[in-house]
Amino acid sequence: MKILGIDPGTATTGYGIVELSKTGVKVGKWGLIETDKNGFKEHRLEKIYEETLTLIKLHKPDVFCIEKIFFATNAKTAIAVGQAQGVMLLAAGKSKVTIFEYAPGTIKKMITGSGRSNKKEVQMHIRKILGNKVKSEKHKKTHFDNCADALAIALTHAFKLKSNVSD
Repeated sequence: MKILGIDPGTATTGYGIVELSKTGVKVGKWGLIETDKNGFKEHRLEKIYEETLTLIKLHKPDVFCIEKIFFATNAKTAIAVGQAQGVMLLAAGKSKVTIFEYAPGTIKKMITGSGRSNKKEVQMHIRKILGNKVKSEKHKKTHFDNCADALAIALTHAFKLKSNVSD
């Protein structure tokens, strides 16, 4: 099963693809959808939508997993991220990909064992779980934390599926 995990954002959206098989979980492609921070909101949302559609068409995931919106102290940021999530969900829906949403605490608990882990702990566990395949290319600008979060979302779904099979 191919799982596309998405860590939604407006300037930087992380994505990660993992494949679950009888022999385990392996990492596929991971990276970023980036928009111009100074661009018009409608253009940024259109780019996120189009690039999400492209990812789905190119990689043909069986499921699309996204982090649930969380309550933020900055309402403006929460609304903007919610809009980005909306266009991503639209892309998945139009592509007829099954959608799963996971709360941040659930993702952290599945990956690190604690729902209160910080970003660095999640990144460390992602590197342990997936090994050397998640190293950044030399001299290439990356925001690995966004990609690690996306991979964590995809792995959360994979781990949930594996635990349901073994029950």
